[in-house]
Amino acid sequence: MEAREKRLTEATREMSDSLLGRRTPLPNKQDRPLAPEIKWVAERADVESLAEFACQAGAEVAERHGVDARTEACAIAAEDIVLDERARWKCIIPLCFGYGSSPMCPPYAPTTEEMRVIVSKYQYGVFFRYMPPVESHVHPQFVTESSARVNELNEIVGMVEAEAGYRGFHLAMGFKGGPCCLCGRWSAKHSADWFQGKNVPRCPVLEGNMCHYYLKARPALEACGVDEGR
Repeated sequence: MEAREKRLTEATREMSDSLLGRRTPLPNKQDRPLAPEIKWVAERADVESLAEFACQAGAEVAERHGVDARTEACAIAAEDIVLDERARWKCIIPLCFGYGSSPMCPPYAPTTEEMRVIVSKYQYGVFFRYMPPVESHVHPQFVTESSARVNELNEIVGMVEAEAGYRGFHLAMGFKGGPCCLCGRWSAKHSADWFQGKNVPRCPVLEGNMCHYYLKARPALEACGVDEGR
């Protein structure tokens, strides 16, 4: 029995070391108390306050990463969110470079019809734009910088979503734009190699494994049929 328990302990330790080696360590941050009660209905003022927070979060992220970027945000009524199947189809025709690269993009991301059901459950949302230098998203800088900029956007979305949760809106959820760039072919580590025709690792979820960045990865709005331009 002692030998068996020892083997189990060693196996558990090896597995833990392996998992920890694949995960990005969480930041050292003291937690904060949640809101005293769950809020089932949002008031316009609540969401406008979150929009202000989004601008602050954007400024904080830009400063931390040394990027000359600004953030604009506003409250938007859920009924004003435009859902159009053509927005999702523009991921397919012409085929987007992010198509099929992760569960955050088509054909795996929530469909337009599923998104329509999700939006119907909310009264308001926060719509914001993170605007780094446009050169980051065109060649030649696109190859080396765009992934980092998308991850900064993803970081802001997570901060706003978390803030909403702390304020009592426990069912708040965030979406971003563009493919997931946290790992896989579009990560800052591998995207340049992929453009050079080198073999790079796929998203682990598509290989049947656990996401290395769970709680961080979020779907693209356009992948879910949201027409941000309108």
